[in-house]
Amino acid sequence: MWDLMINDISKIGSKRREANASILILLYGDPLRMLMVRKNCSISGRFSCDLAFPGGRIKKNENPIETALREAWEEVWVFPKYVRLVGFLDIHETISKPVIRVLPIVGFLEGPIDPLPRDPEIDQSIWIPLSIIGPPKNVYHPVRGYVKGVCLPGGLVVWGVSYRIIASLKKALGQPAKAF
Repeated sequence: MWDLMINDISKIGSKRREANASILILLYGDPLRMLMVRKNCSISGRFSCDLAFPGGRIKKNENPIETALREAWEEVWVFPKYVRLVGFLDIHETISKPVIRVLPIVGFLEGPIDPLPRDPEIDQSIWIPLSIIGPPKNVYHPVRGYVKGVCLPGGLVVWGVSYRIIASLKKALGQPAKAF
């Protein structure tokens, strides 16, 4: 029922020109969990220590679905044949420059995977219960200092575009606004 609340995957073609990156929101289980990765804290860069969804820049001859599936495979061994795509969310932009326009692709896990970091840019992968993402607060990020986000067990921090994407996912799932 809820997949009717997100954009129909067959209508994704028009988004190719608008987005320059895509991510895979891989959902699994009951209660619903989502697969996230932490960008390596020992590599200095724009996204160091950030919790994010597997994903990256759309290559010249790729569409956003191919990008999301390729990146999930390259980053954490998510075999594409075990992902049932159900739709996509609206594009979200990073606040920092240069702006990245991210298209979230939503899918369900339908097979066995062991999502371990495979790419040096990733140092952790984790299944996060969607229900633990609540309202943002000022929390400590190990690289950025205090940010507006959610602190998870193990000192992991969801903030920025990842937090906004999760909020839109919760809305698409019909979860009450007070939950985020």
